[in-house]
Order: sequence, then C-alpha cells, then structure tokens
Amino acid sequence: MNRYIILTRIMLKNLNLLNLRPVKSGKSNIKRILITLLIFAAFLPMMLGIGNLAMSGYHVLSEIRQEGMILGIGFSLSSLAVFFFGIFYVMSFFYYSRDIESLLPLPLKPSEILLAKFTVTLFYEYLTEAIFLAPILTGFGIASKAGPVYYLYSILLFIALPILPLIYASVISMSVMGFTGLAKNKDRFRIVGGIAAMILAVAINTYITKLGSSSMSARELQELLEQGNNSYVKTMSGIFFSNRFAVMALLNSEALKGFVNLILFVLICILFIMLFISLGESIYFKGVAGMSEASAKRRMFSEMELERSSKQKPTLSAYTIKELKLLFRTPAYFMNCILMNFLYPVFIMLPLLIQPDEMKELQTLGTYIEDGRGSAVVLAAAFGISAFITSTNGIAASAISREGSNIFTCKYLPVSYKTQIMAKALSGISMGVVGTLSMLLAAAAFLPVPAYLLLLSAAAGSFGIVFSSFAGILIDLSFPKLIWDNEQKAVKQNFNVVLNMLISILIPGIPIFISIALRFTVWMTFLAIALIFGILDLLLYSILSTAGVRLFERIDA
Repeated sequence: MNRYIILTRIMLKNLNLLNLRPVKSGKSNIKRILITLLIFAAFLPMMLGIGNLAMSGYHVLSEIRQEGMILGIGFSLSSLAVFFFGIFYVMSFFYYSRDIESLLPLPLKPSEILLAKFTVTLFYEYLTEAIFLAPILTGFGIASKAGPVYYLYSILLFIALPILPLIYASVISMSVMGFTGLAKNKDRFRIVGGIAAMILAVAINTYITKLGSSSMSARELQELLEQGNNSYVKTMSGIFFSNRFAVMALLNSEALKGFVNLILFVLICILFIMLFISLGESIYFKGVAGMSEASAKRRMFSEMELERSSKQKPTLSAYTIKELKLLFRTPAYFMNCILMNFLYPVFIMLPLLIQPDEMKELQTLGTYIEDGRGSAVVLAAAFGISAFITSTNGIAASAISREGSNIFTCKYLPVSYKTQIMAKALSGISMGVVGTLSMLLAAAAFLPVPAYLLLLSAAAGSFGIVFSSFAGILIDLSFPKLIWDNEQKAVKQNFNVVLNMLISILIPGIPIFISIALRFTVWMTFLAIALIFGILDLLLYSILSTAGVRLFERIDA
C-alpha cells in the first residue's frame, strides 16, 4: 500500500492536470493561470444552465413525488460518459504512456502499477463529472433545501461514482490488449486493439441506452410515475445498478436509510475494486509487456520502386504527408486525433440500427427541411458541426506541442517556417474534411436530406474546417506545451485543444444566430457564411504567414 501511495503521488505530480505547475518564467505562469480561468469561465454558463435545469426539474417532478428522477438521470448519464471516455484514458495511461518502460523493471506488483494508473485516470474523470454531475447535485440540493448531510453524501458519491464505469472500461481494454503478446506486429496490433475497444465501448453504450428506453411500455411508465414515492428510482438496474443506491442515499440523507444505501454503494465499489485487482494481476502485464517493441518488414526494392520512392515531391505536400504518417503510426495520436473522425458516423448509425423505430421519427425532419428557413438552419448547423469536428480531433491545436523536446529539429530543417506551419494546418484540415464527409455520408444514408443541401453543407463546412485549423495552430504557436513525457499529455492534457474547441463552438454560432434572427433563406445563409468566414480565413492565413512565423522563431525547447 505504501508503494502504491508513493507511485500515485509521483504520477499525479507529473500529471499537472490543470496546467498550473509553476515554471521559471513569471509571464508563463500568468499565461497558464489566465488560460485556465478562461476555460472555467467558458464552461461556467453551461454548468449554470445544467444546475438551473435540475432545479426546474425538481419543482416539476416533486409535484408527483418523482424528484429522484433528476438524480437518477444525472448519475446514469455521468456513468455513461465516464465509461466512454474511460476507454480513451485507459488505453492511453495504461498502455501508451512512456513510463511503462521505467515501471516494469521496478520491484512493483502489477496491482500497484494498475491501481496507481487507475487513480490517475480517475482524476481525469472527475473533470468530466465536475462539468455535468456537480451542477445537478448542487441544483437539486438548493431546490430541495437539503441539509449539510446531503452535501457530505454528494461529495462522497461524486468521488466514488466513476469507479464502477471506469473498471468496466479498464476490463474491456485489458481484455483486448491482453492479446498483444501473441501478435507479431505489436505496434499495429496496439492500434487495431484500440479500435476494437472503441467500437465495443460504443456498442455497449448504445445497447445500455436501448435497454433503458425499451424496458417498459409508455403505459407501464405512466402507471409507475403515478405511484409517486420515487418509485421510478427503484426500477434502476443494468450494468450501473449501484446508481440506485446512490440516489436513495441522497433522497434519504437525513434518515438511517440514506446511510445504509451509502454504505451499500461504497461496499459495491470496494468489491469491484478487489475483483479488478485480481483480474489485473493476471492479464495486465500480458498486454503491457513488449509495448515498446516495434516491427519492420525487410524487402528488396526493385529499381523502379526505388526510383518512385525517392522521387522529389513538393515540399508542402511532402511535409503534410509526414505529419499525417506520424499521426497514424503513433498509437496515442491515432486514438485521440485520428480515430474520432471515423467514430462520428458510428454515433449516428448504431442507435438507428439498434432502434429502428427511431427512423420513423426522423422522417419528420424532411418536412422541416422542405421549408426554406428550416434548410437554412440545417445548413448553418452543418457548418458549425464541421468546425467543431475539426477542433475535437486536436490535430492543429497540438501541432507544435506534439514536437515536444524535438522542436529544435524544426529549426534546422531546410524548410521555411511558413511551409511547416501550413503543412501542420493542412494535416488538421485533411482530417477535418474526413470527419465532416463521414458525417454527411451517414446523414445521407439515414436522414431525408436532399442532395443540394448536402453539397452546400460540404462547401460551407470547408470554411469552418479551415477556420478551426488556422485558429488552433495559432493558439498552439502562442502557448506551446513542449514539456511532456508521453504523447497523451501533448494532446489530451493540452488546454490549447480545449480553447480551440470553445472558439469553434462560439464563433460558428454567428451564422446560426443570423439565419434564425434575420430569417435567411438557405442561399442567403450560404453567402453569409462564405463572406464572413472567407474573410476570417484569409485574415488568419495572413496572421500565420507573418506573426505566426515570428512566434515559431521565438519558440525554444
């Protein structure tokens, strides 16, 4: 236990989760703090909105004595979010981090390494909870005029809630990655295994949602709600069955029943942790052993192949291809930057394939699109989604940070700074195009969207893709995160990515507001997007070509 605590403390120290660790330069400290405060301020309206929604829901549901539904829904959605994001975090922290090579030779048990990494991953999940679950717990407490015991229980449940879904995510990942030792091409299998774990997580996520929505008919649900006395909470089951005890603990926080349910919830968490340790002892090292190994094929090139492979290419395209190859071949970058672009269609298709009845409801979208204003709003929304998809892959917003301590090599390459910047931006643009087109193709397959609107959406989305990529690399040039010990930190622990996401949400909201407020037609909306963001994209290109180059020159590893 002592070694586990020491190892966890060291990992958390290196984690620097909120990017607030002091550095030598005072200006750098101020920048880090300002960025963190800016991100908090950006999420604050959403958190307040969730809290107000919980308070409003309480006043409505308390009339029929079903206010526990607020907590039940909050716990269920939080558990699903922890489970889904947990797959990403587990794959990155358990298998792709560079400290694995240093930890394996040490006199540490697999359970100690596993528990330390599990604890570190929990801290990431607490950030997710802080945004979505904390406002619900606070809003419910204010609306119900709860006492101090309620808030004490809320804190304990906030800490313990992610344990069960994160264990599920860890077991799935370890089960898949346990076959790594059997594969000849280990580096390729790590990527394939990550994809398999992702698809499995999405499928399970969707199946759980289906079970929750189809477990009872509308009439049975109505009869259940009419019973009052928080009868709906008592029906909560599924793989997150422990959430039922968490809800009952808060609803009865002032009584002995609440304490008993809290103890039951904690005991379930402890039991699953013990099972997790037992399972991890047997399969974790099988998957993590040899993770640093790489394989390569040796073959003779013919004279024609050698000539073709050594043929000179334009500098910009060659450097862009180099960036893309690095993203595809590095497992942590592939999981966090590339794979997400292909998962968005899965998010659309899986629920529709599992629940075909939902297709009937989507047919009403065709009537809305036939209206000129409806198609204008859809076009503006498609533009905003394109910008958001590009920002979520984090390619442009971490392009400089991913160089890490090797940034000095960029200084000696016989390639201009402008070309390097544009090549990095193009790698983000290209994957943004892939993500947007995959979404549009999925929409064309399942939604009644006319062909002209799909083409206009693709054209309008290109402006959002370029804007998000240029803005992301400009942010990363201004605040590069060059000090990291594994690739995961360069992307997932880089607040430049979050900042770019916020900008890509707020700025593209302009055409959506304009199309609704001014009652624009679809063509007027397209022209407004092309005019506004065409100018913004040209302006950002000019800034990157001048000020961006100067920022690149001043970067020092």
